[in-house]
Amino acid sequence: MNTYNNGLSNGNKDHQAAVSFLTQPVTALVGIGSKSSEGLSRLKINTVKDIIFSFPYRYEVISLDTYDNERKILAGSYEGSSLIKTRKGKSIFKAVFKGNNGYFFCLWLNYNHTYPSSILHQGSYYYMYGSVTQYDGVMAIFHPEIINKNDLGSVRPIYSLPSGLSMSVYRKALKIAINKGLKQIRETLPNYLLDKYKYPNIQDAVYTLHYPETIQNVTSIMNRTHTAYERFIYEELFYMQIVIQLNRKTYNNIKGIKYDIDKDYLLQINEVMPFKLTAAQRKSLIEIFNDMANVKQMNRLVQGDVGSGKTIIAFIAAAVAAHNGYQVIIIAPTEVLAEQHYINAEKFFRNLNIKVDLLTGSVTKKNKEIIKEKLSSGLINIIIGTHALIEDNVEFQKLGLIITDEQHRFGVHQRKSLIDKGHTPDILLMTATPIPRTLAMTLYGDLDVSIIDELPPGRIPCITKAYKSKNINKAYEIVNDELNKKRKAYFIYPLIDESDKLELKAATQSYEEVKKYFHNKNVGLLHGKMKAEEKRQLLNDFKNGNMDILVSTTVVEVGVDVPEATVILIENAERFGLSQLHQLRGRVGRNNMQSYCLLITSDNISSYSKERIQAMLDYTDGFKLAEADLKLRGQGDFFGTKQSGVPNLYFADIIRDIKIIKNVKYDVENIIVEDEELILEKNMVIKERLMSMYNNSTSYFGIG
Repeated sequence: MNTYNNGLSNGNKDHQAAVSFLTQPVTALVGIGSKSSEGLSRLKINTVKDIIFSFPYRYEVISLDTYDNERKILAGSYEGSSLIKTRKGKSIFKAVFKGNNGYFFCLWLNYNHTYPSSILHQGSYYYMYGSVTQYDGVMAIFHPEIINKNDLGSVRPIYSLPSGLSMSVYRKALKIAINKGLKQIRETLPNYLLDKYKYPNIQDAVYTLHYPETIQNVTSIMNRTHTAYERFIYEELFYMQIVIQLNRKTYNNIKGIKYDIDKDYLLQINEVMPFKLTAAQRKSLIEIFNDMANVKQMNRLVQGDVGSGKTIIAFIAAAVAAHNGYQVIIIAPTEVLAEQHYINAEKFFRNLNIKVDLLTGSVTKKNKEIIKEKLSSGLINIIIGTHALIEDNVEFQKLGLIITDEQHRFGVHQRKSLIDKGHTPDILLMTATPIPRTLAMTLYGDLDVSIIDELPPGRIPCITKAYKSKNINKAYEIVNDELNKKRKAYFIYPLIDESDKLELKAATQSYEEVKKYFHNKNVGLLHGKMKAEEKRQLLNDFKNGNMDILVSTTVVEVGVDVPEATVILIENAERFGLSQLHQLRGRVGRNNMQSYCLLITSDNISSYSKERIQAMLDYTDGFKLAEADLKLRGQGDFFGTKQSGVPNLYFADIIRDIKIIKNVKYDVENIIVEDEELILEKNMVIKERLMSMYNNSTSYFGIG
């Protein structure tokens, strides 16, 4: 189990001594020196409290009857020993034992005159524990641990540790931390909830996970059914859910902007629309307009598959806000996407007499100052840029709407910083990663959700094919056929340069190979290390010029829109997450022509990788693919790369714990209905926990 970051209340004066011990660095514990503490720090174990809440990832049972992988006990009487010389001149101490099933050896490569010979006595019976192997055709253990008979049947925890720190030293340090600090850990769940589900208190639960004591406890903990384990599943989900619901309550109480949804102006927008909206787009727009027309602050997530047309929805909402005299921020995750949004926005808003500008890290210092001045004076209606727009010292005359693209969810701190500025803007989040319902209800419970589950008319589903590396020429033939039709192709690789550690195709090397194979075509190379101006020019050449093939890393994963591109070839496809592969597949098929996604895998891939590639072949619908992805990978790695706003769940599992999720939602709803301000004595433990989580302030949620 990973480190569990339990909140510890600062407490009152009676607890100050305990808190000071719990917050001491790990070097305060015997056996943990500066070198070990550096390694533990990389595992996010810095204090005594961190050690107490860093649980084992498995257990070993010291028993004659059970196995732990290949580790077991060989028992027998000591018969004698000898020294063996290896071919390289090294000496091995070999001890011979006679057990019930014959002889076995114990061997030490590094030994001295006092160990192990001094502790082995002829005829005495020993229990030798370790990984069992073969030596000269006889069962043997190298460097065994000698087990005391009284320890047979005992359970020992196994922890993830940095190299150089022995398990025995760590266990001794943990024992000190537990003995001195455990009784000072404050409870984090109300007693009435512990009683309702028959959960142990926090001290007993922590102790049980470190020291299960019985094989039955080990089995139930590893199966996630023990009440000590279940208690922490519940607690993780409980505090995630209470923050979500308190956030929602706070947003509902905030007096936001009441927009006038002018029907005549909507007709004017309709006249400059480049295409007709789908029914799903219109439904999402109605939901957005209803929010904007309401005096409470909008907090809405628009969820839609790649190519479903979320960007135009954002532009229409921005136009309505600008028509009402408010300014708009549109935030993109990368400069490439921000610049593309800006190019498209300029065309769209020009006809509506709306002033748009772009602010990214690549804008010169002089131009940044000019843009900031225009924003503060209200001369710019809509500003497009990267996520830094929120944190940078950018002032607005009248900010009314913030739109974020591609999963850049606002955290509590970011939303509060905007509210504290007095802008109370509406917030619209856009994501092209379809999120299964069970995950959405956990992650996005504080948001209203609109779903665009319909592609624009005329779109033909992309044909996905998979090839082993040795058969890549078959994929090249498909690419060649498309290029001969005057269409364009992406070639995607996971690295920029060759890596000695991973045998992956590199974009720079493959660029030369692609140029050689398609010698009569124009080929360009795009990657994240290029300067912004180079990227901009290259994408423009690919979209509007005579470039036929773009060799790239995943910098093109999100949002890059080249309608003439009908084929994407992805090398080392087994190295990509399913959501990432689906995003990449979304770069083609953005017109009414047949498109192709060609997945090239290594010749030998794992069965798990085969399942993921098969899922890409089976599903073109992003929501179905997301369900398959979640089932294959579980929650932990669902998004491919960690996204802001996605919580760390060390105990809970979104798929397996749906019953507990439902219990938590029910309990939290009842608590907030009964005690919205968390002022009842029985709920003070909840308030203390929130104070700990949010640096002694619960004003984020509108409670004192």
